[in-house]
Amino acid sequence: MKIRHPGLARHAIVVARAMLLTFAMVLPCLAQTGGDAGKDVLAQSTVQPDNGLRLTLDVSPRPLVYGTVHDATIRISNGSAHARQVRITALLGEVVQFVSGAQGVRFIHPDAPEQERQLAWPLIDLPADETAEVGFRFLVSWDVTGDAYLQVDADAVGEALPLAVAHLRQTPQLPDGDRGFLGQYGALLVFFLLFVALQIALFRYTRRKRGGMLKALSLVGSLLLLFFAVTGLRNALEPWFEWQATTCEVLDVRYAVSTHESSSGSDGSRSQGNRSTTTSRFEIPLLTLRFQTPERSIVSTGFRNQSSSTGDMALLARFKAGTTTDCFYDPDDPGWVVVTRDVTVTTIVFSLMFAAVGVLFGWLGLRRPKPGTMKPQGD
Repeated sequence: MKIRHPGLARHAIVVARAMLLTFAMVLPCLAQTGGDAGKDVLAQSTVQPDNGLRLTLDVSPRPLVYGTVHDATIRISNGSAHARQVRITALLGEVVQFVSGAQGVRFIHPDAPEQERQLAWPLIDLPADETAEVGFRFLVSWDVTGDAYLQVDADAVGEALPLAVAHLRQTPQLPDGDRGFLGQYGALLVFFLLFVALQIALFRYTRRKRGGMLKALSLVGSLLLLFFAVTGLRNALEPWFEWQATTCEVLDVRYAVSTHESSSGSDGSRSQGNRSTTTSRFEIPLLTLRFQTPERSIVSTGFRNQSSSTGDMALLARFKAGTTTDCFYDPDDPGWVVVTRDVTVTTIVFSLMFAAVGVLFGWLGLRRPKPGTMKPQGD
């Protein structure tokens, strides 16, 4: 078989090497900036009415970090000349999950899952020129995207005065952010570069053995498809064979909301004036769980190991804060915890399809032509 463009593969390899070199040159810049991401996005505000009440909200440690339990301290001061009864409430956004509290804190709606958890404390008798302090602990969840938001309100019972309000909004950081980009993703990048190098080596080896362009591409595609198939099956089956069973304490019962907008023409037209927009709303169950590993106590959020948790609000109704339930966690990364192990049919079907196509491509790339079917190399 005659190769009409013998330099094509060589040029493709040169381009791939140039792209990898450019990527490697950018990594030091990412390593320098990765640890500083999110440090300057803190927004804390306090609204103090002119009624003698002063409210402050302090959170530690700072900044907020995904997967970390933080302490919130609320202080209310009575600057008036007479005693007051003060009511304090708090609102926890989707990312902020309740862990524990003191001074009699309770859920305003204890029997219902909430998107944003509402807390309340018993009425506080606050003498003149005195300060009271309450607090709670919260987890910054990995499973919800967006800013972490806290709001605290305080008012004097029986007095027609405006609320004292304190709130905090911050974009959480990734754990160990001081290590930079390379410190967090170095191993993944090394694996990626080795995989690319393996693909290039396989391609060049096949061409050098005069296997032809199609055979080389078949082997490279086969390796990619088999990799995706094995990865999908491993992720789906891992909780059943490798994760550890234990008992979890349910600390909070929440759900996150995901919305998706789609547009379509009412009469099949592409005109903007004839198009309508539909917004779909999905409620995703989320449990805040505390459990004990042989090494330490873990607080994390989870529900299922697959994205099929979307729409499982009926299952969420079975769980109540303050109770215990069976759960399963990854011993290599205990932050991954679920209460329902499941394997979706879709994951298995697609993984087997990838594997089947990968095997077919591998067979096409490795098979030898029958004697007498090869064309002369000279023409």
